[in-house]
Amino acid sequence: MAVVTLNGFRTVPGRLADHMAASAEAHGHLTRLGLQAATLQAIAGSDVGVIATIINYADNAAHAAGMQTVMGDEEWAAYWLRVSSEGAADPVESSIMQDVDPAWAPPDDRPLGVIQAVQWQAKPGRFADFIANVMEATPHIERLGGAVRTMQSLVGAHPMTVLVSTSFSDLDSYGAYADAVGVDSGFQDFWAGVMTDPTGDIVRSGLYLNVSPA
Repeated sequence: MAVVTLNGFRTVPGRLADHMAASAEAHGHLTRLGLQAATLQAIAGSDVGVIATIINYADNAAHAAGMQTVMGDEEWAAYWLRVSSEGAADPVESSIMQDVDPAWAPPDDRPLGVIQAVQWQAKPGRFADFIANVMEATPHIERLGGAVRTMQSLVGAHPMTVLVSTSFSDLDSYGAYADAVGVDSGFQDFWAGVMTDPTGDIVRSGLYLNVSPA
């Protein structure tokens, strides 16, 4: 079962350039150590002002091994001590998520230029109904151009919530999708039906740009 970690830092006012540089340096260390890392900057939504690093692992064992690799690396330790003292950003989130579908695996060509994410808290006693709605929504979203990944937060800012991540190759692709959703009768009929009996509440929503160094 694939695992994703998300560590978010909110930029201290006036320190964006320093924060961006530190995030890029972190990405370099993580990829040097063989981890599948990406750096995301929130450009709309509840996380504006936050830059996050996400890391994909094949399973929980790989996550544990990756943490040990990072913690045992001298270059990482020196980097972390230095940037922590510079104070360009404050930590606001450290979450661990895993795929709702244990068989899901990201395809090699999965786009990750832009991510639209909505995180939900299922209403009490309605988790199965909520997941059924997500499964019904997914073919509509993918038909209109989005690539869907559904994860449950195990540890972090919103434990036991479900995050539905829809990714695109770039902002143009996201814009075309957003326009299509607004006029697509199939999706609109589905959404109108879901809203007559909501099974969850939104705890996070946003649009995120992949700013990982090339």
